[in-house]
Amino acid sequence: MRIPAAIAAVMAVVAVAAAAGCGSSGSGPSSTPSVAPAPQQQTPQQQAPQQPGPLAIPDRVPRAATGPADPAAERVIRAWLRELAQNHIRRAAHYFALPSKFQNDTPVLDVTTERERIAINLALPCGARATKFGAAGAFTIVTFELFERPGGDCGSGVGATARGAIRVRTGKIREWYRLPDQEPQSTAPSV
Repeated sequence: MRIPAAIAAVMAVVAVAAAAGCGSSGSGPSSTPSVAPAPQQQTPQQQAPQQPGPLAIPDRVPRAATGPADPAAERVIRAWLRELAQNHIRRAAHYFALPSKFQNDTPVLDVTTERERIAINLALPCGARATKFGAAGAFTIVTFELFERPGGDCGSGVGATARGAIRVRTGKIREWYRLPDQEPQSTAPSV
């Protein structure tokens, strides 16, 4: 089967990131999306040091939760993870809005077609179970425990944790960013 050039490019970028390992730190660099919601003020606890470049996580994306997660966003994320874990890739893909943004140790990808949202889900080598939810602004901050899923190749990522910042709106994932595996250390002085 011939894969269109645009899909092949998306799959190649995502596959390179997957080869880096699910459990690896996502603190690498990324470009800012061409269309972005208004930036939000972040506290020092939300900011993680990173190098500038095409893989940097956009500055407006929070790195740590500041409060409880929205239950509706949690339901969408858990439903997406269930479909992905059962290798129901098309169903998992439909939890992503068109258009949406996706970054998993890659530049920020603009997901604008059905094939692209399927490709980003296919390229996730691990299944994941959400173990912790929080929120910061419009984003849900999730900690995942990784496992082998049918159709995937999680390899050494099995049992590791990963983190993400996910923006859910009207029942769809609008933005998905891989965060560094470790939460940023608080810079507040101890009392």
